[in-house]
Amino acid sequence: MEVYNSKKYTFGIWIVAIFMILLIGFRGNVGADYPIYRTMYSIYFPTIDYSELIDKILFRKSNLEVEWMYVMLNKIVFSFGGPFQSFTLVSAIITIGIKMRVYYQNSVYPIFTVLLFFIPGFFIADSGHMRQALGMTMCLLSYQFIKERKIWWFLLCLYVAYGFHKSAIIFLPAYWLVLIPMNSSRIFYAIMISVILSPFQVYNLFSSFLGSLNLQDVSNGYNGYIGYEDKASSFMDGTMILNSFLLIAYDRLACKKILYYEYMRNIVVLGICLYFIFRDNPVFSTRLVGVYIGFACIIIPNIIGSLKLNMKRLWHLFFVCFMVFYYFVFAQFQGNAGRFTPERYTNFLWGN
Repeated sequence: MEVYNSKKYTFGIWIVAIFMILLIGFRGNVGADYPIYRTMYSIYFPTIDYSELIDKILFRKSNLEVEWMYVMLNKIVFSFGGPFQSFTLVSAIITIGIKMRVYYQNSVYPIFTVLLFFIPGFFIADSGHMRQALGMTMCLLSYQFIKERKIWWFLLCLYVAYGFHKSAIIFLPAYWLVLIPMNSSRIFYAIMISVILSPFQVYNLFSSFLGSLNLQDVSNGYNGYIGYEDKASSFMDGTMILNSFLLIAYDRLACKKILYYEYMRNIVVLGICLYFIFRDNPVFSTRLVGVYIGFACIIIPNIIGSLKLNMKRLWHLFFVCFMVFYYFVFAQFQGNAGRFTPERYTNFLWGN
């Protein structure tokens, strides 16, 4: 209805948002790091003094290993006496609520955008790696200030994002990146150079900085995904090639019809380039570039929205079928590792 009627359904997107919040807000033992975060919520985080958080906020020397904003949010929720599900609910409201707002403001077809976000982002990040999901969400929120060229508000968003997960600092160049003039030829050359650089592992030149971003979570939960990501790398390659084709083939048309298309296009192009450069490192190529690739679910519907009716219908049908196919790929590789399967998923609203 949204695509064929070219109309935004405000009520519909918030119904979808509420359902998604309930799915992950009241989940039980679902997600790679759920058990250790649940333990830290009630045992470790309450023992941390607020003075330690202040030291962390001001970049003073501190023994606190977990990012300060994430700890503070845990402590605030815990102070009301609720169980861990109170925190997962608050986290879900923040991440899903902000994403829906950004999608509605920046996508021609926001519900179509949610479909593209659903797998794998919703399951791996929002349902699992909550620290990084909160950080990436704040980076997504900062896009509004990138468009408005309000650098201090952008830096504030990025600072809060960094307080949730250090990897958010990788998004800092985005404020200036969006102003770089690009066209189909430049996009093609940038991606091809990145593909050529892929086998040389040039990211090792920055290994000390990248290692400091704490991409691994607080437990070994994420390690369960690594092998699956490696096996699915050819699928991810195909996804990136598909995104690259859309960016190159329809760049001029989308630039004419979609407001601020150039900004989100530059962000996604850098994400694709970083993916191929980091390809030999399954952690870097999935989690480090996620904040940039996350804009793909916005830009794809915008590209499709700029096309003529018949071509629009063709690409829309293709991506709906693609996401159904992606569901089975995700279930095969990561679904069981994250306990998302029907046999292992539990929710406190309707029992085991």
